[in-house]
Amino acid sequence: MTTKTITVDYLARVEGETAIEVRVPGDPSKVVRLRIFEPPRFFEGFLVGRRYDEVGDIVARICGICPVSHMLTAIRALEKAMGVEPSEQTILLRRIAALSQVAASHLVHLYMLAMPDYMGFDGAAEMLPFFPDRMQRLVRMRKVFNDLTAVVAGGRALHPIGTVVGGFTRLPVRGELLAIRERLLQIRADARETVKMVADFETPTLKGDREYVALQSADSYAINQGRLTSNKGLDASEDDYYNCFEEQQVDYAMAKKVTVRRRGGLVVGALARLNLKYNALFPSVRDLARTVGFRLPDENPFHNNLAQSLEVVQAIEECVEMLGRIELRQEEPRVTVRPGEGKAVTEAPRGLLHHWYVINRKGVVEKANIITPTAHNFVNIESDLHRLVLSMADQPLDAIRKACEMLVRAYDPCFSCSVH
Repeated sequence: MTTKTITVDYLARVEGETAIEVRVPGDPSKVVRLRIFEPPRFFEGFLVGRRYDEVGDIVARICGICPVSHMLTAIRALEKAMGVEPSEQTILLRRIAALSQVAASHLVHLYMLAMPDYMGFDGAAEMLPFFPDRMQRLVRMRKVFNDLTAVVAGGRALHPIGTVVGGFTRLPVRGELLAIRERLLQIRADARETVKMVADFETPTLKGDREYVALQSADSYAINQGRLTSNKGLDASEDDYYNCFEEQQVDYAMAKKVTVRRRGGLVVGALARLNLKYNALFPSVRDLARTVGFRLPDENPFHNNLAQSLEVVQAIEECVEMLGRIELRQEEPRVTVRPGEGKAVTEAPRGLLHHWYVINRKGVVEKANIITPTAHNFVNIESDLHRLVLSMADQPLDAIRKACEMLVRAYDPCFSCSVH
């Protein structure tokens, strides 16, 4: 078999900077590389020496797509370190904020980053004149979710300022929440059309043995907290994170690789979540999934796009339900500073996000570690690139290169987050 070299010097339509290098046949550990060359950003380093009440605002700046996820994960870890118990109202509002951001992020990925691959365009700008209705649909939906984030999390959708250790600096007015609820009802049809649109994408078929990992809880589609579970028997508390996973440094990428201890790579994100907790979806979302042909288990990484579209519908249904029953009461965040260590794991749009902090008796951070979804997916992205190229070995290089780009984009990586 002739050796083929697939090189993409700069992968477009992803968050951050990376390149792809694949040569087959050969040893996949040496010839498949996701060269993440986004410059390191040293967030873990300059969090050391900062007060606990500065951390949420700082880590939100790791990402302009998922600032709420970083903020909420950090806040939960700090609350655990200091023994702060958030109220049920705070937990509910945080869930709404998280879901609003998950949906908004998915929509940008589906319409702006992934869809051009399936419509035959190099980018969204070229595609816009041919699909104005779809792009208007994107704008309508994203506007509602951004406004929901701003109302709940504090003043603005990007880097909100009202979410703090112990609660919120300002609670939304019930009238604001009811108004947003009505707007969510108005985009229900748009979200369902999005699912049907994505289901019609002609995707390559790529099967493989993968370990899907996601948070699970007994009473909900886990987002902000839960147990670490997988399709291969993992079942652990978030406090046992480092007993389950380990980080590895490589010499060709600024991001670290995360593996399941003694097992290898893992997959996180929307497809992993649906594979593991499909039954926690609202019945109407499960009905929609069956209608468009989603079947369990789904082992095709290209179907992460479809899983994301279904999560957008789930976010609408959940937020409509929660906003309809929430009764707000004034609460003041109460924090007694004490030394401690705290770990938290949440489901960011792209999958598991881990924050760990050690703080001293003055509430100052002494140690910090942040592990992002793209670091969790790193090993499996490379493994799937190798599988894909082997399955297409008899096809032209241009077709293989395009499929490789589509595969990486289907994972919806955020390379900017990965080099925090």
